Amino acid sequence: MMLRNHQRALFCLLLSGTLMSARGQLVLANFSAANPIKVMAIGDSITDDNTPGAWRQYLQPLLDTNGYPFTFVGRNQSVPSGSFTKTNHEGYSGAVIAPPGVMTSPVHGYAGPDVYLQKIAADALTNATPDLVLLLIGVNDIGRGRDPYQVATNDMPNLLDIIFSNAPNANVILAKVTSLYNASLTGLNYAAYATNIPIYNAALQTMVNQRRALGQKVFLADMFSVVQRAVMFNGDNVHPNQTGLQAIAQEWFARIQAITVTTNQVTSTLIHGGDIWKYSDTGQDLGTNWSQPGYDDSGWASGAARLGYGDSTVFTTVSYGPNATNRYITTYFRDSFVVPGNVTFTNLNFRLARVDGAVVWLNGQEAFRTNMPTGPINYTNWASKYTIIQEQPYTFYPTNIAVSNLPAGTNLVAVEVHLYNAMRNSLGFDMELIGTGCFSPSLSIASAGTNIFLAWPVANGTGYTLYSSTDLTAPGSWTNVAATVQTNGGQYVVTILPDAITRFFRLQKP
Repeated sequence: MMLRNHQRALFCLLLSGTLMSARGQLVLANFSAANPIKVMAIGDSITDDNTPGAWRQYLQPLLDTNGYPFTFVGRNQSVPSGSFTKTNHEGYSGAVIAPPGVMTSPVHGYAGPDVYLQKIAADALTNATPDLVLLLIGVNDIGRGRDPYQVATNDMPNLLDIIFSNAPNANVILAKVTSLYNASLTGLNYAAYATNIPIYNAALQTMVNQRRALGQKVFLADMFSVVQRAVMFNGDNVHPNQTGLQAIAQEWFARIQAITVTTNQVTSTLIHGGDIWKYSDTGQDLGTNWSQPGYDDSGWASGAARLGYGDSTVFTTVSYGPNATNRYITTYFRDSFVVPGNVTFTNLNFRLARVDGAVVWLNGQEAFRTNMPTGPINYTNWASKYTIIQEQPYTFYPTNIAVSNLPAGTNLVAVEVHLYNAMRNSLGFDMELIGTGCFSPSLSIASAGTNIFLAWPVANGTGYTLYSSTDLTAPGSWTNVAATVQTNGGQYVVTILPDAITRFFRLQKP
């Protein structure tokens, strides 16, 4: 290998390391035991000590045992218990977002009419400046009959403005609120407004996406989907039980992971709920080519999710055809995500909301199906079951798929949604995709004497094999480098004898 070829190889190695991280992600980093992440938990009784320690008692060990140095900050304190030692918080039973408060008695020193977060947060942020705000609020607003659009698109943005004006560098994770079906408190019928919860959550998702698109450090957690109504609530169907609180903590933890870079672990939101999808709503049989990455969808329409028709949470309305008693069975959707060159994803968590059934494709191969019959699927297949119009249409159900050799660059997700019958009066689709994996090992090159040394770290390089190619344009040109791999100073090292041929090198798992 001549010197210029050595330089070409070096360029090839370095190029993949310059790719940006997955779209839409913000890094919460540069923290240590000496400089822990300051987390402020703000909310109502689900954050307060209605249950001692609430979900905070379960989040602490998740962060502590997974290498996240942190402390809770706030003016209120819970009673320590076991491993729950970081007890500060800003939870207020009965709290709403905007004035007036709805309580008739004081809560943590605030008179009832003052128990609203626009006031409380402003006061709290004069005492502490958090790095991360976890904000779960809205159940009392909606349960007391406040307009869900007003709450999500006016009251909550005003609260965010207060937070960022006092803590401009904070990251804020908002939460979709939990179900209110069959919910009641003493003298209060929260269940009467249960159908407004999906409306509030959908509007909140849209608002968060809009703010993040403008560069604001605001993200979304989904407590509605993870806290299952049948088994995760106390008898009032307002307050989650211990299992529900654990689910809330786990959801917070997953969202914190998605905005944090650690040494090896990577968690990234590749497709956000409410993203823009291309769609075909013409009722035509598109066969199977439509799910392939090379398919020409330039003539398709596009719009932000939720996509569908027939309910008030739909953001983009799609067509069901000219006949309301004989609606199109199948509607097709396509979106893409980018895998950075320095990341290897090993698991994809598809969180899918659909009415009624769906088949999900990844890069032209079926990934999974839900509420659909077995066997070959075409555009005339009905969904297997009717989706109950309560919570099921708005729940993002998870499906975890192990992946290997997911290619760097653009990847395609294609989804076909099928109705249960032709007289169905609603269709709905939204999806979130979360990838987990690790940073790919960085391949370095050096020379000494007449030898060339290729090396990569043992720490995250186990299981990788060195491949080479002399022609990047030729399919299947990459071959295993038949050379001895040695270990030296925490590095795997392969020694290559130079020749006059230009070669390119990469690491991959077999």
